[in-house]
Amino acid sequence: MSLKSARHIALEVFEKTLVPGDRAVDATMGRGRDTLALCRLVGETGHVYAFDVQEAALTETRALLEREGMLGRASLHLMGHERMAEAVSEGVKLTAFNLGWLPGSSKGLTTRTDTTLLAVQAAMELLAPGGLISLCCYPGHKEGQRELNALTELAKGLLPQRFTALRHDFLNAGPGAPVAILIEKQ
Repeated sequence: MSLKSARHIALEVFEKTLVPGDRAVDATMGRGRDTLALCRLVGETGHVYAFDVQEAALTETRALLEREGMLGRASLHLMGHERMAEAVSEGVKLTAFNLGWLPGSSKGLTTRTDTTLLAVQAAMELLAPGGLISLCCYPGHKEGQRELNALTELAKGLLPQRFTALRHDFLNAGPGAPVAILIEKQ
């Protein structure tokens, strides 16, 4: 396991969780890197559902998946992640959240605590038994800190008979360092 960052932890979780034929959700499409990683892991018989509210994210992700020959493994949705249950049915093995803003774009448009909480609750309902939610949180900005606080409280309140929750902080990385939260359905 690599302890380089919350992102590295998330990628390792993807690799240890998904097998060909699985279904996965990229709740925050961004530039498509996680969508591509998930597509590779679910193989030709699996499927990835990806969500973002920005047209640029969908356009870049589609182009990346086309270049890599993976577009057929994914459904790209221009909609908020809180609405994922409109496009995805139960039985998801992994849902990935990489919160914050679209890399390289305006930091004024970020994921929001209210919709992120709704999305995580939807993701928990869609998970297959043994399925996992991976959240990369970025508390280095105000909304990111609010998201981290709210997600931590949500995870603390989960019934241990239904879910296991882990928060991974980097103790020597300084204030605002990314945090990984993992939620597994029993």
